Amino acid sequence: MKEKFLVIFSMFVILFMVVVPIVFANSPFVIGEEKAGGYQYTVIKEQNTFTWKIGHQDNISTVVENQDNSEELERFRIAVEDINMGIFKIIISASYFLIVVITTLIFYKKNKQIPKGNGAIIAILAGIALYYTIINSINLNTAIQDARFYYLLLTN
Repeated sequence: MKEKFLVIFSMFVILFMVVVPIVFANSPFVIGEEKAGGYQYTVIKEQNTFTWKIGHQDNISTVVENQDNSEELERFRIAVEDINMGIFKIIISASYFLIVVITTLIFYKKNKQIPKGNGAIIAILAGIALYYTIINSINLNTAIQDARFYYLLLTN
C-alpha cells in the first residue's frame, strides 16, 4: 500500500513539475511593478515581448518594449524606484533630526541649560541630520524630474 502511494505521489510530483512550467511559460505574468510620487509602471512578459504600463496620476499608457525605447523604459523604471527610495531616505533623515531635537529639548527641560561640550555634539548631530535631509530632498527632486522627462518622452 505504501509503495503504491509512493509511486502515485512521485508520478504526480513529476507531472506537476513538467506541466506547470509550460503553462507559466505561455501565459503572461507581471515581472515588476512600482508606484511612487504619482508615477507608476508595470512590466508584463508575454511570450517573447515585454509590455509596459506606465503612468502618471490616472493617465496610464501601454508601451511595447523594442530596440528604440528599451533604454528610456529602463531609465523610467530607475527614476520611479529612485523616487520611492528618496522618500524613504527623507523620512529616515528627518526622523533622525527630530530625535536629536526632542532629545535636546528633554535634556534642556531637566537641567535648565545645555553644557557647552554637549551643545557642540548636539549641533553636529543636528547638522548631519539636516545635511542628509537636504541632500536627499535634492536627489528626490532630481528623480521626479527624470521620471517626468522619461514619461513624457515615452508617451509623446
